[in-house]
Amino acid sequence: MEILIRGIDPAAVKKIDERAKKQGVSRNVYLVNLINNYAALEEFKSFEQRYQDVLDQTLNVIQRNSEILKQAVTIMEDRQ
Repeated sequence: MEILIRGIDPAAVKKIDERAKKQGVSRNVYLVNLINNYAALEEFKSFEQRYQDVLDQTLNVIQRNSEILKQAVTIMEDRQ
């Protein structure tokens, strides 16, 4: 797929060219990589948020189970 972008500040284009040159690639390759990485980053952020949600839920379940287990142990000790 092709994208045409107009109206970019010449200073920004110069900076892009410098970074592309540092990486030893063309401006086009640099920008393709930049856009692809940005898209992947957004997907990773979404994955990271879902992971954090699952982790929080798991920790809540573990904490609740620990409380219930502590109550069960107390009840069993009281019966002895």
